[in-house]
Amino acid sequence: MPTMVPHLRMRLKFPHISRIFTARLFSWVGNLVLWILLVTLVTFNVLLWAKPLAYSGELIDVLHHPLSWNAHVTLARVLWQNGTKNQGMQELLLAHELFPGNVLGAAIDPSDILLAWQNEPVRRRQQEEYWKKVLDVHPDYRDAYIQLAALSYQEGNLTQSHTYLTQALDIDPNNTNLNRLTDFTSKLLE
Repeated sequence: MPTMVPHLRMRLKFPHISRIFTARLFSWVGNLVLWILLVTLVTFNVLLWAKPLAYSGELIDVLHHPLSWNAHVTLARVLWQNGTKNQGMQELLLAHELFPGNVLGAAIDPSDILLAWQNEPVRRRQQEEYWKKVLDVHPDYRDAYIQLAALSYQEGNLTQSHTYLTQALDIDPNNTNLNRLTDFTSKLLE
């Protein structure tokens, strides 16, 4: 007895199955799956580009000037500040690899820069305490309120920054720069 190929044996036992799954059905389902995949990819790309990265300007600067130490360090600082510290350290090490010796006549070690970045919150807190002590002694010192507003803004505390600017504006209501800064922070709070 001759041996039969397995798929032909199945066709002989179940002839109605081969009529259900025709090439036409497979091509229609295949096209539908491809269209769904294409629409999903296009939607994903549109959503990705609709919200620009916080550091897109610095990234473009690095792409335009790939051998610039300053561009790489600026991108590294922004990455660090945005919470992607590992990427910031990698970018800083890349800048150091590009210019291992010195930059502008001064030897720069990436560990010194990283240490400064890590100590930034402590330094900011010390400055804030200093300016608050100044206000305890001189409560009508406008520049202390401005310094505290700047420190609060750097920390991302817009409400506190706006409060300090308002207090400085109460001391010096005719200052146009203070008026602009107060308007700016109030618009950001809206």
